[in-house]
Amino acid sequence: MGFESFCNKWPLSESGDNPHASESLRELLEYRAREKDNELKNQLLKELVLKYSAAERELAKLNRTLVEKQLRLDENLRVAAGIQRTLLPSHVPATEKLEISWKFLPCELMAGDIFNVVPLDEHHFGVYMIDVSGHGVPAALVTVSVSQALQPHSGFLKKSSKSGPGSPELVSPKNVLRALNEEYPFERFDMFFTIIYTLINVQDGYMMHGSAGHPPAVLLHADGSLERLNTRGPIIGLGGLATFEEERKELSGGDKLIYYTDGIIEYQSPSGAFYGKERFYTLLQHLRDEPVGVILEEVIESLMKFGEQGIPQDDISLFGLEFKA
Repeated sequence: MGFESFCNKWPLSESGDNPHASESLRELLEYRAREKDNELKNQLLKELVLKYSAAERELAKLNRTLVEKQLRLDENLRVAAGIQRTLLPSHVPATEKLEISWKFLPCELMAGDIFNVVPLDEHHFGVYMIDVSGHGVPAALVTVSVSQALQPHSGFLKKSSKSGPGSPELVSPKNVLRALNEEYPFERFDMFFTIIYTLINVQDGYMMHGSAGHPPAVLLHADGSLERLNTRGPIIGLGGLATFEEERKELSGGDKLIYYTDGIIEYQSPSGAFYGKERFYTLLQHLRDEPVGVILEEVIESLMKFGEQGIPQDDISLFGLEFKA
């Protein structure tokens, strides 16, 4: 019996005279109310399920798009990292008087470290190592820019001579650093960097050396002594009338120059201890008679053993150069 038929059989005006009808009517009204309530709930639930299903499909679509974009980004970063590595020394300079070796362990795909040896003329070579503040792509962009500035014909390392175009004048290290400080103020990239620059004369056997806030290079003399090249100068980017020092060192056959970034001395063990300067210098002193390539291999092996093969917290760069008599 439907709700309307029931109401027609027992009108509300007469239900008071029939207690059974009144009770049945109340039950029917309550049932009908619950039924309506359930219908509303079911309709609401259906709408929510449909909305959730649509949102889930949209989320899955967005997630696929995001994954695809991340894969493309990763691939682009790998390509860019490969291009950046081409800025590192690719071959021994065209001289029998220098032997070079290097190690490069970036903490991310793109690094804020860069170094190279640049032939300037038949007898002179420029050597630099740079460490840009920060990591990743922003720091790498600065390394690329500075490495391009430190090309032989950029004007930073060689100037046209007054005596004629065929005899360019080599720029001293302190003036190279001064020019970089003017060219790369902090406001340009919101970053600063440290740098070592060395001008080596392989014919006469000497070097001119300058540094801007960089860890001191190590000169391993052929007689077994170790010397830290502590030329002083502010980091590049502070601008103003910064002054930089330079010093001249005579070179003997068998002398070795070791350049590094602070990613080595600040490399940490799982317990949080630093590898440190003294451990590094002691190892170099111990390895002083080895070929420069062996020295760098041993340093990296010692470093990784100390840190239990942990991922570097900073870019690690190590460059070695041996002067042949």
